[in-house]
Amino acid sequence: MEDPCQKRNAAGATNALVAAQMALAGVRATAPLDETVEAMRRVGQSLPFELRETALGGMAACPSCRARCGR
Repeated sequence: MEDPCQKRNAAGATNALVAAQMALAGVRATAPLDETVEAMRRVGQSLPFELRETALGGMAACPSCRARCGR
């Protein structure tokens, strides 16, 4: 599953640059970081186990992706 990870890393780097520009421009968040992290934790815990980066569901379960990994 290297290809999706590389694309996700590129998207993450882009988000980091945009976030830095927003911070330097003085853009303020509407919710405090602690509340945002807690909300993300609750959402993550509500996801089925197979969808939690376990390589058991989502794109990892698609036939074309499984074939690329030799499964």
